[in-house]
Amino acid sequence: MNRNRRIIFLLAINLGIAFLSLYILDVLEVIDYRQILSRVPFLRETYAARIEDPYLLEKVELEKKWQILDERTRNFEEEKKKLEDEARQIALERENLEKEKNNVKSMIENFEKMKSDRESYEKRVDNIASQIESMRPESAVKILEKQDDMLIIDIFKRIDAHAQSAGRQSIVPYLLSLMDSEQAARIQRKMAE
Repeated sequence: MNRNRRIIFLLAINLGIAFLSLYILDVLEVIDYRQILSRVPFLRETYAARIEDPYLLEKVELEKKWQILDERTRNFEEEKKKLEDEARQIALERENLEKEKNNVKSMIENFEKMKSDRESYEKRVDNIASQIESMRPESAVKILEKQDDMLIIDIFKRIDAHAQSAGRQSIVPYLLSLMDSEQAARIQRKMAE
């Protein structure tokens, strides 16, 4: 057994020297030990060659561009939604302004109509007052008694104004004395209010 051990020991030393010399020659780039060892079946290096994609960098850059595009699309959609909301708000405000404008127009038209009605009423009162002043008092009272109280009051005020501007005495007290006593009292009461 001693002999077998020596043989194994020497064999191991020889193999160690052989591998060491192969390594030194490989380091000195005299030979490539990987090529030599690849011929031995059980010493072959088995590894899967890593194939790198030549377009990997471009794919990464393209992915980043897609992410940026997605972000911009989201931002665009958010801005679009905000603008649509603002447009709806502006449309509502425009509708409200249009309604207000129409209300103001109708108010102006009503005011103008009332003003023209008032002017025509004033002209009518002025004409009636002029006619009453030029009539005999008894006939004038008969006409006045058939009129509305407010119209009679306006006519009397106009007659007073004409008399004052002419610098003479008003005939209103005399006309009141000729009228029915109840109606005269009612008119005087309304005139005092």
